[in-house]
Amino acid sequence: MAPWNLFVRTLLLCETAIVNRILASPGFHRAVGRIHRRVEDYRFGRNPHEPLRPGEATEEPNVTRSGFLGHFVDELKNQIRGTPTNPPPSSGPPSRPKR
Repeated sequence: MAPWNLFVRTLLLCETAIVNRILASPGFHRAVGRIHRRVEDYRFGRNPHEPLRPGEATEEPNVTRSGFLGHFVDELKNQIRGTPTNPPPSSGPPSRPKR
């Protein structure tokens, strides 16, 4: 067997093992289920017979969701303008006037 052939076979075995491990994990299936549910809700609308999901009854309906990316972009804009979001504290307590 040529070394190249051995390398390719080893690579395929590693790939198979990694794919099997991912497919066996429940976290992967939860993530795929969430993605599937969002796509179905977007395509066909929400099923009115389903119960509310956790957090839906208390969330405000007209609030735009600003996740990490939104906060990150805002922080970059503030830094470009030179206005930090949280300015550093002053050097110390204010000094007392002399008598």
